[in-house]
Amino acid sequence: MRPAATLVAIRVAFWAGAAAALTWAPAPERRLIGDAYGPASDFLFRTFSQWDARWFLQIAMHGYEEVPQAAAFFPVYPALVHALAWATGSILVAGVVLSLASAGVAAWVLGEIARPLLGRRGAHDAVLYLALYPMGFVFTSLYSDGLFLAFAAGSFLAATRGKPIVAGVLGGLAVGTRLIGLALLPALALLLWRGREPRALARLAPILLLPAAVGLYALYLDATLGDPWAFTSAQADWNRDPSLLGPVAGIKDAVLAAGHGARDLLDLPAAGPGHDQRVALWNVSHLALLVAAAWLTWVAWVRLGAAFGAYSAATLAIVLSAPTEGFPLVSLPRFLLADFPLFLTLASLTLERPRARDGVIAAFAALGAVAAAAFARGIWIA
Repeated sequence: MRPAATLVAIRVAFWAGAAAALTWAPAPERRLIGDAYGPASDFLFRTFSQWDARWFLQIAMHGYEEVPQAAAFFPVYPALVHALAWATGSILVAGVVLSLASAGVAAWVLGEIARPLLGRRGAHDAVLYLALYPMGFVFTSLYSDGLFLAFAAGSFLAATRGKPIVAGVLGGLAVGTRLIGLALLPALALLLWRGREPRALARLAPILLLPAAVGLYALYLDATLGDPWAFTSAQADWNRDPSLLGPVAGIKDAVLAAGHGARDLLDLPAAGPGHDQRVALWNVSHLALLVAAAWLTWVAWVRLGAAFGAYSAATLAIVLSAPTEGFPLVSLPRFLLADFPLFLTLASLTLERPRARDGVIAAFAALGAVAAAAFARGIWIA
């Protein structure tokens, strides 16, 4: 369980550091989301419970009936938070505990996937990169990323070990946590398909649980809201517009937005950077991150195998298929937390390059500290 302990220790250290920074420089205007057991615990557990955390809190407390827009957030995570709150006595505490524990499980699973491919040292580096990834503050917040990663990586591991039923069940739970779990479909098919005879094809049957999870959620929404596709229509509240062109539309919009952004950054007003420059920096930096992720996806396919590359490619395709107006790649850095093959690929590339390894660790740690402190102060990061 050393990978789990590594991730939990690192994320708790960032959590404590962000809480200390918030004490040093309070942010009185930030939202106060949820309650723990008193002023001290409220302050601690609210550190990273910002932005989307309020949606998960709302769903865990009241379901989807009061706010239909919440249908964009899939139900497995808030349902488990609601159940765990019976033990903790606080939905806020239950959410943070579930996120951190799930992230620890995900780190252990990632180590199990990595060890046969990269050896013990490479597996350790993959877990370290995941733990230090700048968006990792969501592992100590009311966010579903940790739980999703545990289910998705667990499904992948089960498929590599020839356990189709376990892979299907965990994959279905991943989709029930976040729609992006459908990216597992091509990878699981590649891992489970063994020949063309009927028995071999039957091994693929459990992966039907992934689209079935979407169907079950649609039936639930139809019963509660009268709209089985509320989870897609709710995306309009975040200005997401699924395109018939699929990921091509996202790529086109991202390139155009980054081009406009580069011009805005070069044309800096005399008064200094403003909102336009902030959005411009987001668009330029996110396009650079997309290019890096696409390259790592290709390297994953070549070095780790088709299943790893297929999952990464499908993840990027889903993200790019619903670009946001004005900021096409919004939340891309956080979405890449779900793309665990990228951390394996990064570890494989730096395994024999100690300076590159140290550079990645230093960059992730530095950016992670800034991102954690900013997010704790209520500044939108991802």
